[in-house]
Amino acid sequence: MDSFTELKNILINAKELPWNEYLFLPIDKNWSLDSVCSVINWDQLDENELEDDGDTPKIAKENKLIYALDIATIQEIVDNAQQQRPQCWESDLFEAFLYYYYNDAFITFK
Repeated sequence: MDSFTELKNILINAKELPWNEYLFLPIDKNWSLDSVCSVINWDQLDENELEDDGDTPKIAKENKLIYALDIATIQEIVDNAQQQRPQCWESDLFEAFLYYYYNDAFITFK
């Protein structure tokens, strides 16, 4: 993808995204559904697209983004949320995403 979109678009369309790409979000972590983010195929970056450390994509550093999660994990988060709540709202997906990010575990909706 290597372009910018809002987090809600990633969560809503997670199943259509390539599983082997990575989500980068603002470094301040004041994330919302409207947070501007980027999905980057880290494996296809050449050395000119990486910072001197060899691990950070330049596009991420230039736009003050940090690695959040890989798309395969986001797909699992969305799938888990939709299994629990077949009529998931964007806010449910966001809650599930944040829960996983901070707890390394799937949310259990009440």
